[in-house]
Amino acid sequence: MNKSIGYKIKELREQKNISQEHLALQLDVSQSYLSKIENGTIEKLDFIFMQKVAEFFKVEPQYFLDDQIVQNISDTHNSAVGNMHNSTVTINNTFADDLVKSLVQNQEQMSQLMEIQNRLIEQLLKKQ
Repeated sequence: MNKSIGYKIKELREQKNISQEHLALQLDVSQSYLSKIENGTIEKLDFIFMQKVAEFFKVEPQYFLDDQIVQNISDTHNSAVGNMHNSTVTINNTFADDLVKSLVQNQEQMSQLMEIQNRLIEQLLKKQ
């Protein structure tokens, strides 16, 4: 079964008997935002948020991606010697593309923030 990231967050939250309000507070998001994540309305999540979730529940971030990224395809081939079993790991291209786009956007935002920070530092130094 392919479980969404939101479903996994909800599952962990319920296993720990934690309310949405409490978890939202711990993750520094609104309860309505967390609710939208859990019900699948919001599917694209940033890395910082996912890191907070993983740290809160003490799980590896990969836990949330296992069913999202990796899909095992098994092929059984008959040969003269016997059966050969090949297992191939494929990456969901849509998810990988979204991940790369998100990384690029995050990098661009970081660069812009650093430029702003540098300009502010220069202005402060000029005033002294």
